[in-house]
Amino acid sequence: MTINDAKKVLKQYWGYDDFRGLQADIIRTAVSGVNTVGLLPTGGGKSICYQIPGLLYPGLTIVISPLVALMEDQHNGLVDRGIKSYHFKGSYTPRKLDEAFRNLRYGNYKFAFFAPERISNPLFLEYLSHADISLLAIDEAHCISQWGFDFRPSYLNVKLLRETLPEVPVIALTASATTRVKRDMLEQLMIADAEVFEGSIRRPNLLLQARFTPNKERQLLRLIPTLPGTGIIYAKTRRTCEKLAQLLSEEGHPSSYYHAGLEDDQKSAHSKAWLNNQVKAMVATTAFGMGIDKGDVKWVIHWDAPDTLEGYYQEVGRAGRDGSVSTTYLLFHQYDIARLRKAIEELPDVRAVESFYNKFCSREQIAYGSGEGHKVSFSILELAKKHQLPIAQLLSYIRLIQHRGLWQFIESERSVPKIKLTSQLHVWERLPSKDYELLIAMYRLYPHAADDFVRIDLARFAGMMQQTKADFEKRLELLHEKGILEYAPEQSASALLFTQPRPGAKALKFPAKFIDAWVKSKEERTEGMLTFLESESCLFQEIEMYFGQVKGTPCGTCSNCTRNHYPDQAQVERMQKEGATLDDIWFDLNCSPDELKS
Repeated sequence: MTINDAKKVLKQYWGYDDFRGLQADIIRTAVSGVNTVGLLPTGGGKSICYQIPGLLYPGLTIVISPLVALMEDQHNGLVDRGIKSYHFKGSYTPRKLDEAFRNLRYGNYKFAFFAPERISNPLFLEYLSHADISLLAIDEAHCISQWGFDFRPSYLNVKLLRETLPEVPVIALTASATTRVKRDMLEQLMIADAEVFEGSIRRPNLLLQARFTPNKERQLLRLIPTLPGTGIIYAKTRRTCEKLAQLLSEEGHPSSYYHAGLEDDQKSAHSKAWLNNQVKAMVATTAFGMGIDKGDVKWVIHWDAPDTLEGYYQEVGRAGRDGSVSTTYLLFHQYDIARLRKAIEELPDVRAVESFYNKFCSREQIAYGSGEGHKVSFSILELAKKHQLPIAQLLSYIRLIQHRGLWQFIESERSVPKIKLTSQLHVWERLPSKDYELLIAMYRLYPHAADDFVRIDLARFAGMMQQTKADFEKRLELLHEKGILEYAPEQSASALLFTQPRPGAKALKFPAKFIDAWVKSKEERTEGMLTFLESESCLFQEIEMYFGQVKGTPCGTCSNCTRNHYPDQAQVERMQKEGATLDDIWFDLNCSPDELKS
C-alpha cells in the first residue's frame, strides 16, 4: 500500500485530488503498519486519517470514540459514501452481541464504532479476539490521559483492548494536547514506539477577541447585529442558554438553544433549524458542536470564560472550518477571574475526599463490597450543609470520586437556588424599605447578579432579614412575580450512580500519584486560562506556549495585538455625545478601562 493508493481512495470516495497538511504523512505511516499519532486542529481532517487506511487494509477497523453524536456523524458519513459501517449503540444482551458480531463477520463491514465503556465487557473482548481486525483507531485520544481536561475513566478500558489485540496497529487522533498529555497518552495506549505528527495549532483564519466588559448582556446585543451568518454562543448553564436565546429572539435575532436537558426530538429540531440557517445563533453548553458538520460557522462567542484553554480552543475551532475568516469573542469580567481563582483555592485534600466518600456511603447504608448500580438522588445544598462544606468544594469532591471511577455524577443545572437582579436602582427606590434593603444587600454580596444568575445562600439571607427560610423564599417568589428579580428555586434533581461496589477502607486509598495528577492537572489548566485572560501578549502565542509548541510571530489580528492603547480623546468625547457608555467605548475601541480613564 502506497500513498498513491491512498490518493485513489480519496478521489473515489471523497472527490479530492490530494491530501492537505499532515494528512499524507499520517496516512503513509498508518498504512505501513506503524503505530501512529496525529494531532491536528479542529477542522484539520482527522477522520480521513483513519478512514482511508481502514479502507486500504483488508480487514475491519475498530473505532473508539467518546461521544454518541461524534460516532453517529462519522458512521453516517461513511454509509452515505457507500462504505459499510456498523455502529454499536444501546445495551447488548449476550444474544444481541452474538448477532451483532455475526453481522460483522459475514457482512463485509469495514468499520465498527464503539464507546469505550463497552470494552470492559469480557464477552465483547472475546468476540473481538476472533474477529479479522486490521486497524484500531482511537478518536479524541486525549481522553485517556488523567492530565487532560476531558479525561474519561472509561478510556482506560482501551488497555484491555490493546492487550486483547497486541499485534493490531493503532492510530490515535486528537485536536490538541499539552506536552504532559501527549506523553501520558502514549504510555496509556502502550504505543511508546509510535510516530507522532503534530500540526501547528494556529488557525490564521480565526480572529481571537478576548474583551473585558462588566455588562455582557448589553455588549452581546450590540455585537450580534454586526456579525455575519450563523454562529454559536457558549454558556455554562442550561438556564442561561434558554434565557439568552429568548432575549436574542425578542430583540429580532432568531436564536435557539441546546443542552443536555432537552429531549432527543428537541435537540434534533433545534440543531436542524440552526444547520439550515433558520436561526442566527445557537446558544449552547459545551457539548454542542461535537459531531456537528457545519463548515460555515462565521463566529463563536463565549458568554462565560471557559475553565480551560483546551476547552476554549476546541470550541472556537468550530468557526471557520471552511477556511473563511471568522471572528470569536470571549466576554469576561472580574467575576470570571474570581471564579477561576476560587476554583484553584478549593482544590481538595485527598484524605478529606476519602472521608467524605465513606461518610456518604454510611449515610446511605451502602456496605463494603456492595452498592454497584445503586442510584442516590440528593440536593446539593442539603448535602453541603450535612457535611459542612462550601458548595464548590463539595462539587470538587464529587467529581474527584467520579474521576476515580467509583460513581457517576448526574448533575442538574438548577440543583441550587439562584437569583438574577433584573431591575434598576431607580425601580428599587420606589419599593417598600424592607425590599429595597434586601436588594441592596444582595447586590453588595453578589454584584455580578446584575449580569447573570448566581447561587444564593437562602439560610444566610433569611437570617439577615430575620425571617424563616420558608417565608424568605415566598418573598423572593413575590419579587420574581413583580419582575424585580428572577428566582430559580432549588430542584433536587442531582444524583450519584455507583459504578463500582464500595471498596474497603484500605482498598479505597487514592494513590498519591493519582491525586497529585488530578490536583496538579486541575491547577495547571485553570492557571493557563487565567494567564490567557490576563495576558497582554498575542493570544495565539499564549495558546502555542500552553500546548508546548514553538511560539510563532504575533498574529497581528487578535484583541491583544490590536489593542488601542490610550485612544484619541476627541474620539472618546464624540462617542460619549452620541450616547455611548464608558463600557461601550472601551469595548468598541479595544482599550482597557484604566487607559480610558487616563
